[in-house]
Amino acid sequence: FLALPTGYVQACRALMIAASVLGLPAIFLLITVLPCIRMGHEPGAAKYRRSQLGGILIILLAMCGVVATIWFPVCAHRETTIMSFGYSLYTGWIGSALCLFGGCVIVCCSGDAQTFGENRFYYASGSSSPTHAKSAHV
Repeated sequence: FLALPTGYVQACRALMIAASVLGLPAIFLLITVLPCIRMGHEPGAAKYRRSQLGGILIILLAMCGVVATIWFPVCAHRETTIMSFGYSLYTGWIGSALCLFGGCVIVCCSGDAQTFGENRFYYASGSSSPTHAKSAHV
């Protein structure tokens, strides 16, 4: 691999670093969307936008991984006719495919902004309200 031209090797390395850098904010955004986490009295539309942005970042992460893990073996095979790349390449393909699938599921299944956050029940002591789990007979 040391004899390979450095142009596409550096580009693939940059794509994988970009994917790693995109993953951290995406995970933080998606953690803040969990139903058990509330940030003040924010509307459901704010959580909806964060979930959409997190899903889009996960899709971008997957695209960087897909391009890097497909481009590198194709160019390396063309230059040196290497046939064996190891398990890390297959791991990259599987990881990128799962990230792409997960990002698509997050973007498609997060619902619309108006109903995001509705029909959620919480447990609290004191008087019962319409969103209280005991009063909803859950």
